[in-house]
Amino acid sequence: MIEIQPVTPREAQFLIGMSEKDINRAIDRGEVEKISEPEEGMPVHGVEKGRRRVRKIGLSELLFLALEKQMHADLTPMGRRKLYQAFKKNEAKARTVSFGPFKANITEIQRNFLSKYKKLLDAKKNILEEDGTDPVIKGTDISAYRVAALVQGQTIKEIKADYPTLTEEQIESAIAYTEAYPKPGRPYPVRSFRRAAGALAEMGIFDAIETGTESAKE
Repeated sequence: MIEIQPVTPREAQFLIGMSEKDINRAIDRGEVEKISEPEEGMPVHGVEKGRRRVRKIGLSELLFLALEKQMHADLTPMGRRKLYQAFKKNEAKARTVSFGPFKANITEIQRNFLSKYKKLLDAKKNILEEDGTDPVIKGTDISAYRVAALVQGQTIKEIKADYPTLTEEQIESAIAYTEAYPKPGRPYPVRSFRRAAGALAEMGIFDAIETGTESAKE
C-alpha cells in the first residue's frame, strides 16, 4: 500500500486536474486545510529552492477537491463544507462518501488519483534536479523538459529512436515531471533536430538551397 504524502498545490494540479490557482484559492478561503508548511530554507522537490515557506495539502483534501470539481454546480457552500467534513471523517479510505441523504461513490476518483500519484513518484525517482540547470533523466545528461516537449510533435517510438539509450519508463517519467513541474520560460521545440531536418529535406528545402548556390556560381 502506497503511503500518500502531503503535496504542494503545483503537484496537486497534476494529480487531480484542478488549476494551481483554484487550489490555492480553496486554501485561502478555508475550504480545505493546509496539512504542513515546511520551515524556511527547507528544500522542496520541483519548486524554487531557497528561503520560502511552502504550503501542502493531504489526501482527504485532494479527493474532496477532485469530487467538488466535478459537482461544483450542484453543491451549495454549506454542502461543500459538509462534503469536506465527510472526507475528513472517513480519512479518505472509504469507497463512498456521504452526508445526510447525499452519497457518492469515489472509487474511480481514488483509482485515477492513485495512478497519477504513482507517476509522480516515478518522476521524482527518475529525474535528477540540480540547481541552475534543467532537470535531467537520471544516468544521462538529457533534459527531461526537452524530451517531454517532443511528445507534442512525435510519438514515443520516434522519441526512443532519437534517444535510443532511454527506456519508455524514463520517457514517461519526463512527461509526468514536466506536467507536474512545468518549465519556466521559453519551451523546447516539439520536434528533434533530426526530425525537423528530415521534414525540411522531404519538402525539398535543401535541394532549393543547393540549386540556388549552383546558380550563383554560374
